Amino acid sequence: MDKPLVSIIIPVYNSEKYIEETLDSVSLQTFSLWECIIINDGSVDNSEAVILEKIKEDQRFKYIYQDNSGVCVARNIAIKQSIGDYVLCLDADDLISENFLEETVNLLQSDVNLGVATSLVKFFGRSYGTLKVISYNLEIILAANQLVVTSLFRRIDFDIVGGFNENMKEGFEDWDFWISILKRNCTVACATKATFYYRLLGASRNKNISSEKEQRLRYQIWENHKELFCQYFVNPTHYFEYVRVANSPEYKIGLILLAPVRQLKYLIYLLKNNLLFNKSQRSKL
Repeated sequence: MDKPLVSIIIPVYNSEKYIEETLDSVSLQTFSLWECIIINDGSVDNSEAVILEKIKEDQRFKYIYQDNSGVCVARNIAIKQSIGDYVLCLDADDLISENFLEETVNLLQSDVNLGVATSLVKFFGRSYGTLKVISYNLEIILAANQLVVTSLFRRIDFDIVGGFNENMKEGFEDWDFWISILKRNCTVACATKATFYYRLLGASRNKNISSEKEQRLRYQIWENHKELFCQYFVNPTHYFEYVRVANSPEYKIGLILLAPVRQLKYLIYLLKNNLLFNKSQRSKL
């Protein structure tokens, strides 16, 4: 089987501090059949100069400039100009392991029904950790996104679903995109030997989403796919709101403080229902 070409898409907006390291992680890939389209989304810092220097080293890097229009528009424009069979979106401050393309390409090539090849996800920057995934089943992803945007997918699927929906320009556009692909009966597989490194900064677009905006964006996802949501009764424990509350310090402290109260209520229940016996009574049963 012939090896496919992979198009790596990197939108850039004021990322001069990190973009060189990101591009280096692309250059070091063990899988060499790639092009990397870097689209400058109206940066006002020194990002362009850093990018142009990198392009001099490797002609597989290509450069596009556009006035600031947001990440959805940037990705769509760059992907439409790409020529790869597979596509990987990579943000300008994140990194991929040297074997990332090799491992994820192998997954897509091995299964025609596979729509998305993802990897292990590790956080770095202001804190470190590993992303815990519940499941890649569609009914779980409808409730809470399990995929990072840096996952490999087929160009033909991008064309069929119409790319990233620009009505999600304020956030969650990758979640909406994965739903669009997976509802076509595509599946997800994880390349457990490859790693995506997600840089945690002090501020990010999704981190700064207010509760009101999050609610609005979640509703927009429902509007985009309501015929699909109506087919599932989604487990509420998989929703962001439930998980956020359950993991909050206030909730955990509350559980500790309320423990004596719950024990007292349980004792009263036993007494009222004559379920509390002394030792002599239990021995007669």
